[in-house]
Amino acid sequence: MLEFDLKQTRLISLLEKHQLDGILLRRASSFAWATCGAAAYVNVATTAATAALLITCSQRYLITDNIEAPRFEKEENLRTQGWEFLVNPWHNQADAIGKLTQGKNIGADLPSGEEFDLTGAISHLRAHFTPDETARFRMLGHLCAAAMQAAVNQ
Repeated sequence: MLEFDLKQTRLISLLEKHQLDGILLRRASSFAWATCGAAAYVNVATTAATAALLITCSQRYLITDNIEAPRFEKEENLRTQGWEFLVNPWHNQADAIGKLTQGKNIGADLPSGEEFDLTGAISHLRAHFTPDETARFRMLGHLCAAAMQAAVNQ
């Protein structure tokens, strides 16, 4: 199973476990994890992403503004992952999320209002690496060790 599909399956399992209609991801770290590496931050000093992801049993939405949408499509290639783009004016993104989730039982990694708190559960999912992530971390470890060895030998 591809890394992206495995992560989506894990999110759907979490959704079903808590009997939710959807999961809203607003943290930059969760956004990056769920999209297999896409960057959704402008200011690295904040945990909130510049966009949100809403995952339901049958749909995947990327809720963003008209400024970031072209970057998510062209640079991050998120449309090819099957995300349905919901693009709003830069000043109206919160209203769009509210309209989309109104009357639904939603869990979130950065809850606000009536959303079910999935902060710990999402962190737990991110902490259990997929086989692809494990391979990348091993490669990173080898590269770091080689760099350290080269520095020591200088």
